[in-house]
Amino acid sequence: MLQIPPLLIVAYVLLAAAVGFFGRKRAAGFAGNFVLSLVLTPVIMSLVLMLGTPRPQATKAKAK
Repeated sequence: MLQIPPLLIVAYVLLAAAVGFFGRKRAAGFAGNFVLSLVLTPVIMSLVLMLGTPRPQATKAKAK
């Protein structure tokens, strides 16, 4: 049976959390990017974040 070192698991989850943090302003938000990063690997999701477009900012109308 293959034994994965606990430090490697912690590093993987921390990388996934970092990708989630950088993707927090995207359509999927932090949670979506974090989960996708866990499933698809943080490297793939970071490439997707770099190639994707950010969520459009809502413009606030100033009241006169």
